[in-house]
Amino acid sequence: MAFSVSVLLVACALGGLRAQLFFAEESERKVDVLMYQLSARLEKLEREAVEAAKPPVSFAVSLVNTTEWTHRGPFNTDTTLVFQKVITNVGKGYDANTGIFTAPVGGLYFILLNGNVGSSGTLNAAVIKNGDNVFAVYDTRGTFGGVSNGMPLLLEAGDRLWVTLWANKSVFDQSRLTTFSGFLLKAA
Repeated sequence: MAFSVSVLLVACALGGLRAQLFFAEESERKVDVLMYQLSARLEKLEREAVEAAKPPVSFAVSLVNTTEWTHRGPFNTDTTLVFQKVITNVGKGYDANTGIFTAPVGGLYFILLNGNVGSSGTLNAAVIKNGDNVFAVYDTRGTFGGVSNGMPLLLEAGDRLWVTLWANKSVFDQSRLTTFSGFLLKAA
C-alpha cells in the first residue's frame, strides 16, 4: 500500500508539475503577445511623433504690393505671374522673385487661385505643376469680374507650382484681390 501511495503522490506531483509547466507556457505566450502589442503601439507613436515634427507649410500671396488699381496684361505670350505681396510664407516655399511655390515637404496640399479680370475683359489663368496645367480660372464678364478655383493636390517634396496667365488675357489687383495660396493638409 505504501508503494501505491508513493506512486500516487509522485503522479500527483507530476500532474501538478505539468499543470505548472502548462500555465508557465501559457503565461509566456501571453507575455509574447503583450510584448508584440506594446511594440506595435510604440512604432505607431514613433511614426506619429515624426509626422508631428514635420513643419507646417502655408503660403498666401497677392499679385501686387500696392493699393493702386493695377492691371497685368494682356501679353502676347503665356506669362508666369509673379505675386509680389507675400502675406504668409510658412515653410519658405514661395519665392517672390520667381512666383514659384516649391513644396518643402511632400504631402496633400490645398491650393487656391483667385483672379479678377483685367483691362482685356477676359481672364484665363492656370495653376501649373511641374509644367502641367492642373486647374484654371476663366472669366469673360468684363473688367473687374472675379473668379476662383481650388483643389487638393498631392505634391512630392520639390514639386513646383506657379500661375500662368494665358496670352492675350489680363488680370488686375489692388493688394489682395488676386491671390495664390496653399497649405499642407497632411504630410506624406
